[in-house]
Amino acid sequence: MGKNRSSPARWCLLVGFVSVAAAGCGHRADLPPTAKVSGTVRLDGQPLPRGTVQFVPDAAKGTEGPPGVGYIEENGDYEIITAGVKGAVVGHHKIGVKAEEEYDQTAISMGPSLIPRRYNNPETSDLAAEVKKGEKNEIPLELSSRP
Repeated sequence: MGKNRSSPARWCLLVGFVSVAAAGCGHRADLPPTAKVSGTVRLDGQPLPRGTVQFVPDAAKGTEGPPGVGYIEENGDYEIITAGVKGAVVGHHKIGVKAEEEYDQTAISMGPSLIPRRYNNPETSDLAAEVKKGEKNEIPLELSSRP
C-alpha cells in the first residue's frame, strides 16, 4: 500500500465509518468468519487518489454480519477492516465508494465528489463481490464517470 498522507479530518471520517461498521457486532468472538480483502479503485482507468470503500454483507444472498470499510490510498489501493479485524465477512457483498475533492479543513462540509454519487450507496452503485474464505480476495473496483 502507498504512503498515507491523509488529513486529520479524513481520518475522523474513516474512524466514523469503522465505528459504524463495528456497532452492533458484539464481541469479536461473535464476528462471522472473515477473509482478507484488498484491491485498487480506478475511475475511468486512473487510480482514485482518496476516499473510502464499504463492503456491506448482502443479506438477500445469505451473507450477514457487520460492514467492512477501507481507506483509499493515493495510488488507489484499499484494504478492508471489519470490526477491527483485517478483512470482510465471507460471502456476498454490495459495495459503496465515497471520494471527495480536497477541501478547506475549517469548512463544515466535505468537498465536491470526485465520482458520480451513485457509487456512494452500496444499493445503487452496481458494485458487488463475493469474499471467499482461504483465497486472496483481490477485488479491483472500476468506476466510470459516464452514466
